[in-house]
Amino acid sequence: MRRGRLSIAYVHYGSQSGVTAAIAAALGGRGHELRLVAATGDLEPRDPATRRLRPAPPVVAHLALAAARYGRLALRHRWNTTYAWDRHASRAGERLRALAPAPDLVLQNGALFAPGLPPPLPYALLLDHTRALAQASPPWPAAGLAAPVDYGPGWRAREAAVYGGARVIATFSANVARSLVRDYGVDRGRIAVVGAGANVFPDEAPRRDDGRTLLFVGKDFRRKGGPILLDAFARLRRRRPRARLLVAGPREVPPLPEGAFHLGPVATEELPALLAQATALVLPTLREPFGIAFLDAMACAVPCVGTRVEAVPEIVVEGVTGVLVPPGDAVALAGALERLLDDPQGARAMGARGRARVAERFTWARVAARLERALLRAAGGDAPGPRAPRRARSVPAARAVRPPAPHEAVLTLL
Repeated sequence: MRRGRLSIAYVHYGSQSGVTAAIAAALGGRGHELRLVAATGDLEPRDPATRRLRPAPPVVAHLALAAARYGRLALRHRWNTTYAWDRHASRAGERLRALAPAPDLVLQNGALFAPGLPPPLPYALLLDHTRALAQASPPWPAAGLAAPVDYGPGWRAREAAVYGGARVIATFSANVARSLVRDYGVDRGRIAVVGAGANVFPDEAPRRDDGRTLLFVGKDFRRKGGPILLDAFARLRRRRPRARLLVAGPREVPPLPEGAFHLGPVATEELPALLAQATALVLPTLREPFGIAFLDAMACAVPCVGTRVEAVPEIVVEGVTGVLVPPGDAVALAGALERLLDDPQGARAMGARGRARVAERFTWARVAARLERALLRAAGGDAPGPRAPRRARSVPAARAVRPPAPHEAVLTLL
């Protein structure tokens, strides 16, 4: 390490909705040297370059084990077996050992594997979620969401161990920080809540909406509460027949009610122009690791309607930058939308406050500054080494989690 500048090996598993590139650029912009290390890819059933099937023995074994555990959900959860964890961890370790000169610190995105078996270098983690939080989510039959699958004790043990060996764990939210302490026994002193950033922040945020256009943005229509929104919108149209709904992101959607339009996938660079036409972003998500779509809307001065789920209340401040409703409640959602459309001045004021909030807290440059402090602290400290975390306990397939008190829901940024 030279004069507060780190050499960082950034271990990742893909674009992660733009997070990988944003973090790399923001830390690089602060003078740190980053080398990207891809740990995944060799187990994918198709060659990433030619897209041809490759029935190599590790790939066949990988898919067979996923099928044995997850059945028809095997492709979706193919990375969530202990075999995949160990293969990806081994590949990450091999690539890290090959780096010359060795970095000061490894920064790994997520906890789908360890940065080596065992990790050859001191490491930090950047997390948007934990498996304990994911498994705590209930089923949502109205949206076609079953209870989350259980990855099994082997996965949970590996996840706990990778948390236990990290010098520091940087989290997107206080929600994840609480889970690390409560569910995995991680010492609070090794956790830094750094937040996340909007993927767009235009120099200007003109409002060109017609006062009646609602916008949904998200690829996973069911998980993001799409079916609940369609129910709520149909209710809203009975009282506000001129209201319209734009659905951006998913490739396919169920039949839409009158006044709703499917736009399909939308590129990130197209979002500001689309958001300029929206009276409000409506994302009644049912399961949400963080919710960068809310930040993108706020960055464009658009008020948000979301749900009281996981980290969403840390982003959307009730009555200040938007409105929050209980998850899965179409009646409450329809009422909130009607009140918002009936108060255009209040909606504009929420949008303006949302843009100011993003500028103050949720740009990737500000995230990088907070992350930098955590990484510098980690690089200068003693590595804890692989160890079992204190008070770690197994995570049931689904359980209720006490909702945070209002003072606990505030995002504490370093």
